[in-house]
Amino acid sequence: MLYAFLTLLALFVGFTLFRTYLFSRRDSIKADLRHIPVNLDDAVKRLSKAIQFKTVSKQDANEVDGDEFKKMHAFLEKAFPEVHDKLGKEIINHYSLLFKWEGTNPDLKPMMLTCHLDVVPVEPGTEEDWDHPPFQGAITDEHIYGRGTMDVQSGVMAILEATEALLKQGFAPERTIYLGFGHDEEIDGEFGASEIGRILADRGIELEFLLDEGLPVVEELIEGIKSPVALVAVAEKGYLSLELSILTEGGHSSVPQGKTSIARLGDALHRLEENPLPAKFDGLVKSTFESLCSGMPFPLRYAFANLWMFKTPLRRFLTTIPATDAALRTTTATTIFESGVKENLIPTLAKAVVNFRIHPNDSVEGVIEHVRRVINDDDIKIEKLFGYIEPSSVSSVENQPYKQLSRSIRQIFPEVAVAPSLMVGATDARHYAAVSKNIYRFFPLRAEQSDLDRVHGTNERLSIENYGEMIQFYGRLVVNTSVSEPADKLNQVTMAFTEAKG
Repeated sequence: MLYAFLTLLALFVGFTLFRTYLFSRRDSIKADLRHIPVNLDDAVKRLSKAIQFKTVSKQDANEVDGDEFKKMHAFLEKAFPEVHDKLGKEIINHYSLLFKWEGTNPDLKPMMLTCHLDVVPVEPGTEEDWDHPPFQGAITDEHIYGRGTMDVQSGVMAILEATEALLKQGFAPERTIYLGFGHDEEIDGEFGASEIGRILADRGIELEFLLDEGLPVVEELIEGIKSPVALVAVAEKGYLSLELSILTEGGHSSVPQGKTSIARLGDALHRLEENPLPAKFDGLVKSTFESLCSGMPFPLRYAFANLWMFKTPLRRFLTTIPATDAALRTTTATTIFESGVKENLIPTLAKAVVNFRIHPNDSVEGVIEHVRRVINDDDIKIEKLFGYIEPSSVSSVENQPYKQLSRSIRQIFPEVAVAPSLMVGATDARHYAAVSKNIYRFFPLRAEQSDLDRVHGTNERLSIENYGEMIQFYGRLVVNTSVSEPADKLNQVTMAFTEAKG
């Protein structure tokens, strides 16, 4: 009996360790030094100039400063003459741009790269906190400073730099390539990317894949993962705000008539925040952490490789970390509460707004039903506010576009682990859902945890070295995904560049 038990134990330990070994492996890849020919010093100066245009999106779309966008268009035309000479160009809704790089093989579905031209405002009163003025485009020994360096005029400029360089070397894609630059992503993209997506759909365009801005290359994503991680969002959360309101008897505070409207609504909000929608450790989240196993210490690798044993404790652990909790579930946050006008007057009306970021496992109507069930008070009115969005579909991580994207990332950032992930915020990508099933969100920005506060914040900046990597990434992705023999084409491009310099 003891022998049988020990044999089974040995088999069990061997099986789980073998699974851990399998999950610990990561295909090796070498950095490919055959760079797309770009003069980085000149590219940095062009990015600096682009940052100086105040293409700011304010909450009211009618307040757009059209002259700044038009000035930027004129600058881009001068800065990238090959792009404007050889690609078809359309101006969409006055300020957005759509370029078409015609491929040589009409049987191949097109691909698309997108970023946005607009930036968020600088918070009034914080201007003096910047090391360099936010729209000066200051260049130091190591960084470019200014609004848009991280979100995401650097992306627009890097795409155009890579395209211009490839055109100068005579590169001809087999697959048609679209470049789309919306002008109002920071206020939901209603007139920019949404219109570009509608135009492409009306023309019957079906894209092989689309890459929009998204998650960056993050250092120390969570404690225990030491190697940098490139997070590719293959889906994004939906968006829903509900207004909850209740009308009760008011009167003088000296003679209260039972629970006030504030108290009853407060109880409902407390129940909502204490009973969020369930966290699920499956599907996309499971794929994310399985992809990260190779960079984890052994105990975590062992646990993630054997989820059939550790799924419940891992889920509990991950829900204690706000960032990973948001990836596991639909989040609930009360953002507005209004009631009362005088300290001795019991208000009749109380209302609040609760914001939900909806996980792909859930839906708008499912969230509303959850709210009704949890608050369990028929006197509380639930109203869906304008601007709600269903969560996106989940793009495949098994197809060629994702594999080519992953390979392109690791050719430029060879030390990183690439992992599919979930975008908890909204991007312009959702406006292209009608023209592609394969939509990915990744931005080749290196970001330590301390850098993330700079996005939309003070002292937004980008390292010059990283900007060079951005340009190379987009160039490499174009070559890898638009021709049948990318290595040969890349050799031709670099050889032409070398001969031209010689």
